[in-house]
Amino acid sequence: GAMLYNGPLVRWRGHAIRDGVLQIDAGPTNFREFVGTNLYSRARIDEIGRERFANPIGTTGTVITADGWLVYGRRSQRVAWHAGYLHTFGGALEAADLRPDGSIDAFAAVHRELAEELRVGAEEIECTSCVGLIHDHEIWQPELLFEIRLRVDCGELLGRLDVDDPHQEHVSLEPVRDELDALVPFIRRAAPVAPIGVGAICLHGRHRWGEVWYAHALRQLWPEEGERA
Repeated sequence: GAMLYNGPLVRWRGHAIRDGVLQIDAGPTNFREFVGTNLYSRARIDEIGRERFANPIGTTGTVITADGWLVYGRRSQRVAWHAGYLHTFGGALEAADLRPDGSIDAFAAVHRELAEELRVGAEEIECTSCVGLIHDHEIWQPELLFEIRLRVDCGELLGRLDVDDPHQEHVSLEPVRDELDALVPFIRRAAPVAPIGVGAICLHGRHRWGEVWYAHALRQLWPEEGERA
């Protein structure tokens, strides 16, 4: 009963930063290989080796509304992984994102997912920024992290979710004010939050309010790590 299908994906093989530009070495994979390695053999990564995992490149975004809200989605119980978790919006790089020259349009990929999941049109997007490459420590999937600023207010966006759509990945949308003191309490209140969702929120705060905010947020979320350090 889970929402899952096989299809071609784009695989992470390595990355580097050259002259300030993130460059990813990519190859082919598919959902079947993703399920068999990252999802169901994740505990064997040291034994098998990460280079033998499918490692499809995810594209996922924090949505920022015109009136100053960050919006995340609560995943359905029918999705194949992180069911019931709060998450960013997105999917994975697919064959459709390949350009004729062999490069990949990652921005088009995240815009496609927004159109499918939130019915956001291209004309409603003010700007899109790629803010990082992180991996999910539970399934070791690499994710390109985006922030998408909309020309749409929060209330209007919340009204677009069609919970009766059997193909909808989310059962609700959960907003938080884009304010310094709001993000850490939101992470605690919204649990469970997918690892990528936590990373997206923390990186947003880091870019917006700096390293002092970021270090304080980490101490609040994981005080035991701070004590060991």
